[in-house]
Amino acid sequence: MSETYASGGQEGKKAGGVILMISSSVAALLLLAALIYATGTGQRHETALAAAGCEPSLSPSGLPCTTVQMLESQYMAVVTPASQQLNADVAAYTESETHNLAAAEAALTAEAATEHAFDAALAGITFPPAIAATAKALIRANQALASLTAEQARSSTLTQLRSFNDRVQADSTAVQSKMTLILTAVHSPSPRS
Repeated sequence: MSETYASGGQEGKKAGGVILMISSSVAALLLLAALIYATGTGQRHETALAAAGCEPSLSPSGLPCTTVQMLESQYMAVVTPASQQLNADVAAYTESETHNLAAAEAALTAEAATEHAFDAALAGITFPPAIAATAKALIRANQALASLTAEQARSSTLTQLRSFNDRVQADSTAVQSKMTLILTAVHSPSPRS
């Protein structure tokens, strides 16, 4: 009987060794396949991003994909209502600048408040590095405009109030120029590296 058990033990050892060798070979093949797959991950990722309309140059490092449409939408969601309100404030000022100091001052105070709100909303957008510097310049230019507008609103006479018009117009033009630069940059992202 001991011979029978001994021969069964030998066969069990052989079968275990074969199973162990097969398992190790399969594991090695799977590891090799995973390494080969991993080497192509970057290219597959770029292809997937391009298919989704993602512009890597618009996505700040470490943030999810940002499409041109997403960034433009965020920017326009800030610019459109601010522009509409500023147009209304400027129209109210223009209507009263020659004959009603209190109404003109109120319109300028509203304009300065709108400019400050625009700055805060614009600062909430995460711009890619290529556009971030222009966005910061826009915020600084608009803050200067808001300060000038607030100073104009403190005028004690209509003549003094109107004496600010040329400087306010120049600052407004600078702000508009930077707004256009940002929109242009959003539409023409830098080439992929």
